[in-house]
Amino acid sequence: MLPSQRHQIILREVSSQRAVTIRELTRSLGVSRETVRKDIEQLAAENRLRRVRGGATRILTAEPPSQTRAATNREGKASIAAFVAEGIEDGSSLFIDNGSTTLAVAEALARSRRDLIVYTNDLIIAGIIAPAAREVTVLGGRLDADERATFGIVTLEHLSHYRAEYALIGAGGVSARALFTDFSREAAEMRLRMMRQAEEARILADHSKFGEIGQVVLGPLPLGVRMVSDLEPPEDIAAALAEASVGVDLADASSK
Repeated sequence: MLPSQRHQIILREVSSQRAVTIRELTRSLGVSRETVRKDIEQLAAENRLRRVRGGATRILTAEPPSQTRAATNREGKASIAAFVAEGIEDGSSLFIDNGSTTLAVAEALARSRRDLIVYTNDLIIAGIIAPAAREVTVLGGRLDADERATFGIVTLEHLSHYRAEYALIGAGGVSARALFTDFSREAAEMRLRMMRQAEEARILADHSKFGEIGQVVLGPLPLGVRMVSDLEPPEDIAAALAEASVGVDLADASSK
């Protein structure tokens, strides 16, 4: 089998399964582990997949539509939302970026808190959380109609004028090799700015994000960042988080 044929098979397997091991590829291709390793290294160098310990994962170039994300793992996101909302006191100030999990948090806060001071680039979140807020600031800038959120230089400049006690942000993916990743430089920069200008930063990532890799790395992270998830991350991701000094909080499924 020609290398180009092996590469197409490897890419097809990574695309359909999200991640694939060297052992699996060795068996399906009928070649040595060393050959598979070299194939993966070449494809990774061409930025067509991401090499990880023992195999490879796909690189996502676009985030799924907002409706698709909202329908994914609703139970886990509700658990995260209830857990996060419980830890925020009335009268707190917070940054909230756009995303399906942060939207769930906004809904939980609207039901249980009051007198919040909120800064957000998400138009839907701004409307949902308004009944629980003393003040809501929608960050200005270029509107992304699909996301119903603002992004860009003007948005970042507006954000630079504020500080908050909490930053509640999402992530496109969480992996052992790249840690937190996103799908656009604008979204990644927005999330980083929010974390850096908050006293406490929380990255909200349900287990459907484990193993996913976007093309933009979210970092370097400020000190003290914690990830909130609905399930324990796999061992390799847990080790990478520990090495990066990112704490992990698990939402109790019974708390939703």
